[in-house]
Amino acid sequence: MARILIVDDHEVVLEGLRVALEKCDGVEVVGIASDGRDALKKVQSLHPEIVIMDIAMPRFNGIEATIQIKKFDQNIKIIVHTVHSYKEFLVDLMKSGISGYVPKQNPVSDLYHAIAVVNRGGIYLSEDASEFLAKHVHDLVEASESNDPFDLLSLREREVFQLLGEGLSPKEIGDILCISHKTVETHKYHIMDKLQIRSMTEWTKEAIRRGIIQV
Repeated sequence: MARILIVDDHEVVLEGLRVALEKCDGVEVVGIASDGRDALKKVQSLHPEIVIMDIAMPRFNGIEATIQIKKFDQNIKIIVHTVHSYKEFLVDLMKSGISGYVPKQNPVSDLYHAIAVVNRGGIYLSEDASEFLAKHVHDLVEASESNDPFDLLSLREREVFQLLGEGLSPKEIGDILCISHKTVETHKYHIMDKLQIRSMTEWTKEAIRRGIIQV
């Protein structure tokens, strides 16, 4: 019996997946979480074997949540389940140790299959995901040649980029990331310099354009 935690910031998606997966033989949904920080707390208390993880979420995004979960328990398997194509985060996703990738546009049967494969210790990439990865490996090569300034941001700067784009204050971000608000301000100015952003309006537009935050 595979113990599953579902993480998504949309209540309709959470409930829909919970109902669908509970109908699947060999699966037990032990909990749901609405963002990355909630997911980490649920992992520590419920000890799931597999986490179905969205990426674009408030507070902790799915990448940071994956990294923190893997630090807590390397044996927990993460299946990314997202509607967006995050080429900027592809390397971070792979480095964080995900075990599966299933686009939300795909039928739920793909997610069933992914759970079965991952539960046996395998890696599952749906057909769409394989094409996605192949395309973005090519894009990464092109990006390195074109010197996309976003590639210069560290993972911490990408976290600050998302959270500021969502409208959080430096103090709020500092509390979430366990750093001082002055450190957040420093990251902010480094990001603005690297991306040549002159205002928070431009900042928000850039985050939306890259699919890092949603309107």
